[in-house]
Amino acid sequence: MRRKEQNIYRDRIKPAADKSLSLLLIVLLSPVFLLLSLAIVLDDPGSVLFTQKRVGKDKTFFKLHKFRSMKQKTPHDIPTHQLNNPEQYITRVGRFLRKYSLDELPQLFDIFAGNMSFVGPRPALWNQEDLVKERDRYRANAAMPGLTGWAQINGRDELEIPVKAKLDGEYTAVLSQGGMKAFRMDVKCFFKTFRSVADAEGVVEGGTGMMHRNEEAPVQEREPWNANCKGGCLQETRRILITGKDSYIGKSFRNYAARYYGDVLETDTISLRGDAWKKVSFAGYDTVFHVAGIAHADTGKLSAEQKKQYYDVNTKLALQTAKKAKAEGVGQFILMSSMIVYGEAAPYGRNKVITAETEPAPAGHYGNSKWQADQLIRALRSESFRVAIIRAPMIYGPGCKGNYPMLSKLGRKIPVFPNVRNHRSMLFIDNLCEFLSGLVILQKAGVFFPQNAEYSNTALMVRQIGEEHGKKIKTTSFLNPFVRIVSWIPGRTGRLVNKAFGSMVYDLSLSEYEGINYQKYSLRDSIHRTEQKIK
Repeated sequence: MRRKEQNIYRDRIKPAADKSLSLLLIVLLSPVFLLLSLAIVLDDPGSVLFTQKRVGKDKTFFKLHKFRSMKQKTPHDIPTHQLNNPEQYITRVGRFLRKYSLDELPQLFDIFAGNMSFVGPRPALWNQEDLVKERDRYRANAAMPGLTGWAQINGRDELEIPVKAKLDGEYTAVLSQGGMKAFRMDVKCFFKTFRSVADAEGVVEGGTGMMHRNEEAPVQEREPWNANCKGGCLQETRRILITGKDSYIGKSFRNYAARYYGDVLETDTISLRGDAWKKVSFAGYDTVFHVAGIAHADTGKLSAEQKKQYYDVNTKLALQTAKKAKAEGVGQFILMSSMIVYGEAAPYGRNKVITAETEPAPAGHYGNSKWQADQLIRALRSESFRVAIIRAPMIYGPGCKGNYPMLSKLGRKIPVFPNVRNHRSMLFIDNLCEFLSGLVILQKAGVFFPQNAEYSNTALMVRQIGEEHGKKIKTTSFLNPFVRIVSWIPGRTGRLVNKAFGSMVYDLSLSEYEGINYQKYSLRDSIHRTEQKIK
């Protein structure tokens, strides 16, 4: 009897409040619904709503409704996020709707129908098995999904799935207790979300929890996409196994794929530490994406053990993984290689442009270990085993390691910087993840050189980073002679200066690929998104 009393709020009061409040808001906002519907049709004739298949209470499915914010002519056989310049497909009214989360208003009908609540875990996409499985650990799938929730008001730019599921579990645990504690939690979620919407911050879209969704194109419900489909599209998802469980690229791609390609890409990860992975079956996966490896570190002279590690991990382990993938019927193997196979950047004052005719000349044991893996794995390719090698330039983005954090620190602290006009190919993490998505969907093979659509230079990046933090950095050529002199110093100091101010680029024509429009973010946009994570 006591158990029943504890759940009166969850089982009776909360559903009654949801139904009553949603009906009241539907009646009060009916003129707004009419005006918005009229505006949508006048701006772009066609349907007013679109639906998405979502996971409801106890893992049942329901149709979630939203106002349409994309043009009616938007191609339906291509993912919105992969369209060339997706901004061109967002209607004028749609941009306004999404900025203030007004496209979510039709979900009041979903609440009134009993498929949703005002507060609860945001409903997962129908095939977001990783999120659903993670929520099972916390019994969060037993709760009614909500328009907003505890995870949403506690998220920033991004919530990874384990964190999101844990927060959903915290909410479910409080809700199961009932009483005033659960009521206060619902009120807190409701009004904090209302304040965020009023500030145009946006509401989390179902998926991995990226905020500020007014910057993104929405995911529209459609059949899983295949660029070559005629008279019907691919009905199954692409299954991807990512080797390197804790890698920055692997985790970033997994989150990105879940958010933007949840209906066509399904990812799992595996650690290659020890020998346990050798007993795990790769059968059933369409793609193995190999990112496990030892990263380059400028530590000067390497010990014999350090040199051996480069070849044991970056070469031998990569080859073992590829052979296992081929033997167990995997159709595509993607190796994350590096621009380092072409050597170091040209020193200060010189240029280095890599073209289709440029022969690899790896620098050091790191570069050579990557180059050996590159060659050995490409030798395994066949009609049934497609090999894709990604010789990526410097990758950066929110939470990255390496050289970018150093530049970010400089951009936030120094008042003046040398105006050296060097050029570098770089690759923003979201541009890379978009490229990988297309590579897997199309099952492409070959050697690839993805990069941003524009070259960067060190002075420009530092200045733009400073601007993101409200700091105006003066760049001056007066310091350039000093940089040149320091670049001549033998040893680590000279190497670091040449690394920071040297030049090395891929010819832009190398980075264009039919069917994969991946260069979504400009250099300035990417710096903005990266620095927002630091603020």
